[in-house]
Amino acid sequence: MGRGRQKAKQQKIARKLKYLTTDTDYDELAKELSEQEPGTGSVDPFADVEDQYVDTDAKSADSTSAPVADDDLDEYAKWAAEAAAKATSGEFPKTSAKPAAPHKPIPMPKPRPIPSALKPKQ
Repeated sequence: MGRGRQKAKQQKIARKLKYLTTDTDYDELAKELSEQEPGTGSVDPFADVEDQYVDTDAKSADSTSAPVADDDLDEYAKWAAEAAAKATSGEFPKTSAKPAAPHKPIPMPKPRPIPSALKPKQ
């Protein structure tokens, strides 16, 4: 018997939480979140992993793979510039494709006449 009253109270609270409009001060929230207790600094969990790969990054910069990537970018930039020039000048490659033929219209179904046996008698 007490379940109905309990359920009504829960619904009332849920409705308040759902439709209650509170003005949130986002500036104050940002200040609160950015503050840290004295003596506690943010610890970088990946600092030790980063140190392991610093040397390999320096070695890979000396390898010949970086200039190849630059050349690829240069070739792409040249190709893009040529394509843009062709597009703006109206120069497009000729295509031998035929224009699409229009589709045949789909015939609409017509109602069949009602058989005389089913017609109502007058």
